[in-house]
Amino acid sequence: MLWVGQFGMVDGEAREESPWVGVFPDSGRAEDPSDLYLLVEPALPGSEDFCAEMKDAIGALFHKRKVSLTGGILGALRSAHENLRDWNRKSMKDSRVAAGVACLAVQGQGAYLGLVGPSAAAIATNGSLHTLRPTLPDALEPLGLFDDFYPDFSRIPLDDAARVLLLSPSLLAELPPEELGAAMRLPPEDALPALYRHARRLPNCGAILLAATPDPPEQQPAV
Repeated sequence: MLWVGQFGMVDGEAREESPWVGVFPDSGRAEDPSDLYLLVEPALPGSEDFCAEMKDAIGALFHKRKVSLTGGILGALRSAHENLRDWNRKSMKDSRVAAGVACLAVQGQGAYLGLVGPSAAAIATNGSLHTLRPTLPDALEPLGLFDDFYPDFSRIPLDDAARVLLLSPSLLAELPPEELGAAMRLPPEDALPALYRHARRLPNCGAILLAATPDPPEQQPAV
């Protein structure tokens, strides 16, 4: 089973639903359904107003065009990139917009994480914790500013103890490593409140936590 929880801070107010965090389950009838989880991070002043629309467009295009998890992420992000580029071509320099995105596409027991621009994730599995930011040269800059980009992809196995946290880089900066590690070891329903104690210091940020948990034992029919 996969436990999912999220929160966002919008102008200093805590919200379960926010412009930054998106959950897009597979509504089709594919034999192997895949779901998309993402966090959008405004990268320039004024970009906040574009995040909700951009988030929804990425989620819709992922499911419409995917032939693979990474292909679906790449195609959806490319479309978002071109839309922002088109806006910026028509705008004054001080009105340009840009955003980073962390995408997690999940199918069965596996997942692919794609990072571009200002974005961050934390992965806890087998007793270890790793924080990830984009490192590939083509993934460092936000969507919308340059001619091309390519996400920094990572494959993540979702065993019974795996946890994946997508979070705003500003929130990651607020979290001492030991406190992040402690939060990721808590039961999933307690982990987000522990993270929120740091998020409430920030005007805008978001987080979405996915925790793989063992399937409940099957009930035997009564005789």
